[in-house]
Amino acid sequence: MKNKYRNTDSAIKAGELLLNEQPFVFVLSSKEKGSRCDNCLEKGKVLKCSGCQFVHYCGRSCQKDAWPDHKWECANLKRVAPKVIPDAARMLAKIINKLSRGDGHSYRAFYTGNSFRMWKDLMSHYSDLKTDKKRMDHFSSLCMVLFEFLKDLSLPNTVELMGMYGRMVINSFTILDIDMNSIGTGIYLAASILDHSCNPNAVATFDGRTISIRATKDLTCLDWSQIRISYIDLMKTPYERQTELLENYYFLCQCDRCMDETQLKMVHAGKCLNTSCDSPVQIPWKENCQLVRKPDNNTNGASETVESESNHNGLADELTANISEANDVIRCDECRTKYTDKHVEDFVKAMEFTELHLQSMKEASVAYVDVCKYCLERQEGVLHPLNVMHAQTLDHAFDALIQVQLWQKACVYADMLIPCFRFYYGDRHPLLGLLHLKYGKILLYQMDLDKALNHFKLSEKILKITHGDKHPLYREELMPLLRQAMMESSSM
Repeated sequence: MKNKYRNTDSAIKAGELLLNEQPFVFVLSSKEKGSRCDNCLEKGKVLKCSGCQFVHYCGRSCQKDAWPDHKWECANLKRVAPKVIPDAARMLAKIINKLSRGDGHSYRAFYTGNSFRMWKDLMSHYSDLKTDKKRMDHFSSLCMVLFEFLKDLSLPNTVELMGMYGRMVINSFTILDIDMNSIGTGIYLAASILDHSCNPNAVATFDGRTISIRATKDLTCLDWSQIRISYIDLMKTPYERQTELLENYYFLCQCDRCMDETQLKMVHAGKCLNTSCDSPVQIPWKENCQLVRKPDNNTNGASETVESESNHNGLADELTANISEANDVIRCDECRTKYTDKHVEDFVKAMEFTELHLQSMKEASVAYVDVCKYCLERQEGVLHPLNVMHAQTLDHAFDALIQVQLWQKACVYADMLIPCFRFYYGDRHPLLGLLHLKYGKILLYQMDLDKALNHFKLSEKILKITHGDKHPLYREELMPLLRQAMMESSSM
């Protein structure tokens, strides 16, 4: 499983492939069991392994290809059946097996002609794990599962096992299908060299289990220490992004985007009451609402201060200017339009209502059309169009409307959602390209050909950069639709 990588450090154009890599170990998500091949991860008709009756393959070729790694697991899965082994336990078991029986310790994953990463090069954050109760509880539960599952293999001692666990949770990539849905987890040794930024210059995409790293911006040269991808979803407040990164990767993100004053003004902004003014209005709506974490300069970054809506740098003076001398009247900083107590109350209620229902939809892992509709009705004319809660509600609503095939309303929300995606994800993000593609498909179905063609072309510009013109999403999904739209539009 040799890697493909860029073999020159000359200037890079957006869309160029930097790295193509097979996983060190990987597992198909249990929710995809029976619908995807456990080897190539393709969706379709699959057959059970005759031994364990647990994993599935799309054909004899994949079964044969997977057998060297599966044969030890096959017997163990059969022995513990009908118990289902959690995905994380299967992943850790595969790591243990590869390190103890295979070439795991010696395997080199090259990202240049003479630069490579090995398993030992991955960070385990051992000391951070020991103080992380949630992770330690998870580790303890996995140990109990592994003790029962790996009867034929001696487990490493606790220190070694926790080091393996740390390397696994810190360095795993979520494997995505062409619709950017999670279908599995993999460890990619070479790709693990990439650091995070909320304003990345590269993107990781997947074709089956293969990861590809492509530049999304023009770069003067290939310097792997300067290549950045995003580890997380970006459509959140800087504080939420920083918190997620702290909890999962143990670092405080201080990228230029997290510290950007423009974004801080926008994420919880109200809409100006002056219909001809697009300026965001800062309205305190929750006590100690935290927007960003900043390092404490007095302690050399060892701890951080939390900046709220009413005190973060750069906005404090602006918010003070928004409040009149004695009456605490909130005004638009741009046009000075005054907010009444009733307007402020409407904003606070809309934010509280939206926050509550976004959380419930997140926990349910599903969006509800009626709930989204009620939230958007409360937000209309109250929340700024780029307010992050408004953007998240639109995103849920668009997906929910597609599920129930309410195409006309989905189009309305798609038009509102596109500027939000551009603001939070940037102009060259796979999710923006996918949004244009989905919107174009709906418009083509409705025979709005000119508009459909426009969105397919916008999608093509993005996906050619993020995925490349050989990827199935580009070649088999987008291009046939683009050609169909062009043919039907020319025949009208």
